[in-house]
Amino acid sequence: MNTPHTSQSLLLDHAESLQPLPSTTSVEEVERRAHVASVESIDFDFYESEQGLAVTATKRKRIVQAVAKWIAIAIIGVATGSVASGIDYGIVRLTEMRFGLMRTLVRHGLSSTLLVLANMAICTSLAGIAGALVCFVSPLAAGSGIPEVKCRLNGLDLPLVVKPQTLLAKACGVLFSVSAGLPCGKEGPMIHSGSIIGALLSKALQLYELLLFPDRDERDLIAAGGAAGVSSAFGAPVGGVLFALEEGASFWSPQVLLQALFCSSVSALTLNFFLGGFDSLGFGTLGALGVLTFGSYFQSDATSYRIWELPFFFGVGILGGLVGATFNALNVPLTIWRQWCVGAGGTRRFFEVMTVTAVISTAFVFLPAVMRQCVVPDVISDQHGDLKLICDASSESRQNSIESALGLFMTPSEDAIKVLFHDPAAFHPLYLALFAALYFFMACWTYGLGVPSGLFVPSLLTGAALGRLLGEGLQAVCSRGQGGPGLHVSSPGVYALVGAAASLGGMARITISLAVILVEATGNTQFSIPIIFAVLTSKAVGDCFNRGIYDIHIHLKKLPFLEAPTEVECHKQLVSSVMTQDVRTVFPVESVARLKDLLGRNSHGAFPVVDSSSSFRFQGMLSRSALQSALQAQVGLESFQGRVLQGSNDGMHCDQMIELKSWISPAAFSISNTATVRRSFDLFRTMGLRHLPVVDSTGTLCGIVTRKDLAEHCTHD
Repeated sequence: MNTPHTSQSLLLDHAESLQPLPSTTSVEEVERRAHVASVESIDFDFYESEQGLAVTATKRKRIVQAVAKWIAIAIIGVATGSVASGIDYGIVRLTEMRFGLMRTLVRHGLSSTLLVLANMAICTSLAGIAGALVCFVSPLAAGSGIPEVKCRLNGLDLPLVVKPQTLLAKACGVLFSVSAGLPCGKEGPMIHSGSIIGALLSKALQLYELLLFPDRDERDLIAAGGAAGVSSAFGAPVGGVLFALEEGASFWSPQVLLQALFCSSVSALTLNFFLGGFDSLGFGTLGALGVLTFGSYFQSDATSYRIWELPFFFGVGILGGLVGATFNALNVPLTIWRQWCVGAGGTRRFFEVMTVTAVISTAFVFLPAVMRQCVVPDVISDQHGDLKLICDASSESRQNSIESALGLFMTPSEDAIKVLFHDPAAFHPLYLALFAALYFFMACWTYGLGVPSGLFVPSLLTGAALGRLLGEGLQAVCSRGQGGPGLHVSSPGVYALVGAAASLGGMARITISLAVILVEATGNTQFSIPIIFAVLTSKAVGDCFNRGIYDIHIHLKKLPFLEAPTEVECHKQLVSSVMTQDVRTVFPVESVARLKDLLGRNSHGAFPVVDSSSSFRFQGMLSRSALQSALQAQVGLESFQGRVLQGSNDGMHCDQMIELKSWISPAAFSISNTATVRRSFDLFRTMGLRHLPVVDSTGTLCGIVTRKDLAEHCTHD
């Protein structure tokens, strides 16, 4: 230690111990360090002190706690499925209203210019409601919420991410953002909504002391809620569990796996119950389609694929990786501009929502309205099996390939995906390519806008359009009727399915869960191999250029997220090179005055305990809550409020010495100063630590490592 420790002198605080920044340090780096220092961590480890071990729950209470947790998991599943059902029902009704108004205007013979203006007015009105909920109620409801949930499960204390107002703005806002025709989906917001429901249920259980390890159990319930959100979005319970495992949770165990599976299954069951009633099948009729399903690919020679087509599927994967990497690269400067010039909320961000919606609604309706071939699609909400795109209610034929392609500009995104997967009619290649390019750039512009929006549908639709374009091209080249070699080519819809998987894999870099979700959503396993090849290839190609979109946004928000140890550059450095050397420590026996000052001058979650001899050997860790409990038990001081310990006699015991030994956790994790940063990452990631004391060969405390130290000194590959 650099400074002698006495009971009357304080070692430097963690924030005070940072070395002065060089004069060449950029403003962005200064802000990044300040932001990292302001974000607190959650300690998923528990302290084994004498006082803590002395408080043991009876067998009956442990049973009650276990039963209460499983009941809470079931409630999370039911609540998430109910919210998803309400979102789906509301979107269908609002979309019907929008297209109904447009169809009425078409029948009254409005000109193309007035049709474009009318559509813009309707869309901006709907998007304005979603934008108001985000910009003026809860800014954290913007986007999909997956990066924030991922950080919360990683151990970052982001309380506003799981607040009730965020759930309200998220669930209600996504109704209007999707209904406004923006290139976004409701799947990400559903995942975020399920996670918030899990957090709220955990808080309710904590009030009645029904959670054995509050922080750990809350983390597990949030993970289960996220899995339930995926399940309710796609009707894919297994895919939901795998998504939570692959992309969400940083800490996993067989117990959490079982809880997530149960929660996602209950969510899917609830969803099917309500959708059966909405579809006039009768409440209680199960087996209905999920909120977003893609229709079944029935086994036939036309839908089968040959081994010689595998290289083309790999090619689709390469294309998806390039498309995803381009999407992510273009979204980075846009997000930075929004952070600097727009802000997280307020009128400026609301004005951006209205402007972007006006431009996008005009762009998507302009070409169909001008050509007068496909102005308004016929949305039949009560017939989930109707996959045909009808551009005009009076149309009796869809053989016109231009009309088919133009219909994609106007039809709801989820219906367009199903059309590209299953419609046997050919699409005009020029208009199909134009739609794919326009939708790609508009989706990139929308992601990060001040409305609740997901990435799944835009990426799936973009990839489906590109895959369909490739499939129809191969079919034209290889068909016997065109003088080709007469090779068998799968249906263009198969290439659309593989292209959708590759595009989403290239943007989000998810593999296993994505493959399972698409297999569950199509109800057929025959295309699992092409899908797996495509997503693995797209991830490998995308990783050559940049990171996944969720990880990119975590980095842009300057959050100290801990990646896996193999994904950081400084894993070979010694932990002594990143640790904080000047640490606030306590002795086993301390004065009340110093402890009060220690609590008042900083917000640390725990303090290393050293012996009072000159060696300063590490004795264990004393958590902040344990220190407050010790003061309350031995002196009568109440919990710490603000910067003063509240109590009727708090000023009478400043010179009193209190014994802290029974409140110390002597078995706290520590690490040698000769260990590598990689090992400290391993401990943080596997044990969920908030602090990691560093000791030398004699057991003397040398420093301490926190999440912030690792985030400040280590960068991603």
